[in-house]
Amino acid sequence: MTVLNFSVPFFSNKSQLMELKNITRSINMLKSEENNIQIWKVHSQPGMPAEIFSGPESERKLLDFFDDKKIVYSTLIEDFGLQMRVSGETLRYELLDEWDEELITSIEEFDLGRYHRYNSIIQYMQLIAKENPKIAKFESIGKTTELRDLGVLKLGYAPFNNKTIKPIFLLDGGIHAREWIAPAVALNVINAFINNPKWRSLLDHIDVHIIPVLNPDGYEYTWTRDRLWRHTRSGPYKTTKVCGIGDAPLCYGVDPNRNFPYHWAETGTDPCPCSEVYPGPTPLSEPECAHLAAYMNKNKNNLKAYLTLHAYGNLIIHGWNYAARTYPDNVEELRVVAEKMAKAIVQEGGAPFKIGSAPDILYEAAGGSDDYATSLGVKYSYTMELTSGRYENLFGGFIFPERGIKKEAAKVLPGIYQLALQVYKDDLKL
Repeated sequence: MTVLNFSVPFFSNKSQLMELKNITRSINMLKSEENNIQIWKVHSQPGMPAEIFSGPESERKLLDFFDDKKIVYSTLIEDFGLQMRVSGETLRYELLDEWDEELITSIEEFDLGRYHRYNSIIQYMQLIAKENPKIAKFESIGKTTELRDLGVLKLGYAPFNNKTIKPIFLLDGGIHAREWIAPAVALNVINAFINNPKWRSLLDHIDVHIIPVLNPDGYEYTWTRDRLWRHTRSGPYKTTKVCGIGDAPLCYGVDPNRNFPYHWAETGTDPCPCSEVYPGPTPLSEPECAHLAAYMNKNKNNLKAYLTLHAYGNLIIHGWNYAARTYPDNVEELRVVAEKMAKAIVQEGGAPFKIGSAPDILYEAAGGSDDYATSLGVKYSYTMELTSGRYENLFGGFIFPERGIKKEAAKVLPGIYQLALQVYKDDLKL
């Protein structure tokens, strides 16, 4: 297994950017043919490298494609499997199906420095609610394709001073199944609101709703079958000529972060069901996305901030993300708050986070949950891309080692606190 780093030495204008999109589409076709090629990162910015993962049986075809297109590339990781063994992640990658689910009987035995199966995460959330009934409540907002409960933990003290409603800060993680660090950080956020007096004091004025794993079916699939799975587990979807491969095998799953009904399927997507960015047959075809959209709509009058945790890249992304050079009316305010978040992370010893819309600093991506939240009138809506993809000078991309969870959480939590604090400050002004 190899990870390659490549760049395209052009695309300074629209026609050249289209060429980059064509190259990306061609690589997706190769992926469909070989089923073991994944584009991990691609940028629409000049000089920014992209990263692609390839199984050994596909590497020659991929390199021939690069040579034909005159794409400059280098090998980032020669043997990804070997690197995982060296970094101590072998067992969790190669023997995932042998890991039993934990039975969590107390909050104390839940290790926030480890990755956990979905049922264990649900048990932890339920225990938090049981042991903290004055400020915590567990609910299911609906069922997934495979009939798992989509759990949310609602945190907040009862309203006082004659207030009947409080502003809501909604946070989720794990919309992309393989990005395990996102649910892990979300669980650390829960712990901070429960056990840190500074965080807990905010709950007098705001409510915080946390969905640690928005894609439970895909997340569980990464534990039992494919650690690098990204999609949901709906389907199967029959491939068609848009894939460029004729009658290919059936493909499962949809990119849930392309499935929301705001400029759906316009940019940053691919109609091929085997693509990493397949937006689904229709908007909100995925029950997980439909449930989140319904939850946002139900709470939209009070929903003031939304943060969705992803990996990787050390980015804080605001809207709009469906088109380049297109921004919400309050973009300056979004940038100011994002800068406060980034500054707090650096002050805690974290790496600098780049700030901007997705087209500005990454790529166009229509149909995302962040843009959908903004379209509903949510004042502060962000995507946070956690980690640089490296730990202790080793590149792992989406495979972030357990031993780094607590350090990563400790660095980024001050940034997340700043967003919650902003909602709190806005409420005090009313």
